[in-house]
Amino acid sequence: MADQQLMSAFKFTEAELQTNRNGLLTEKQQSDLAEDSKYNKIFGVIGGIFLFGLAVVGLIFGIAGIFQSQDTQGKLTAVLLIVVWVGIFGALGTRTIIRAFSKFQVKLLKAEGPVNTIKVERTTARGNGSVSHYFVYEMHVGSGTFELTAEQAGIMMQGDVYALYYTQGSENEILSVEFISKAN
Repeated sequence: MADQQLMSAFKFTEAELQTNRNGLLTEKQQSDLAEDSKYNKIFGVIGGIFLFGLAVVGLIFGIAGIFQSQDTQGKLTAVLLIVVWVGIFGALGTRTIIRAFSKFQVKLLKAEGPVNTIKVERTTARGNGSVSHYFVYEMHVGSGTFELTAEQAGIMMQGDVYALYYTQGSENEILSVEFISKAN
């Protein structure tokens, strides 16, 4: 039987844990993952169109530069702008759209072993030049590394052995957890 605290913190049911133990996903888990995939596809298409738009802007400026420039150096600079700008943003747009339409595959994996949870400081640079510091909890189990909420990190005791069922291909999302044994 699964621990109620684990079930509450990681939002899974006893039936989901049992299904994950058998190496399968429940219908609800498949549906949730498909929903995430749908939003990734939408954002991928929007991002790809935006990048193609930047490529077109570079193309327009480059063509205008060719026609407005009086000297050879100006024309070569405009051609270079077209080749580099359109090449970079066109390739990024193409890659983004191809990834958005690639088949989304999720693989259920299991990590088992003693829990090692650490609090990690992360840094994010902002557009205005400032830097933001924040903390996240990272849990290492077996060969896997997972981000946890403070609540989740507080439940699992350091060194205790757990089995985690998670998906690869969706940022190592933990689907269910079970306590195996106390630390030695």
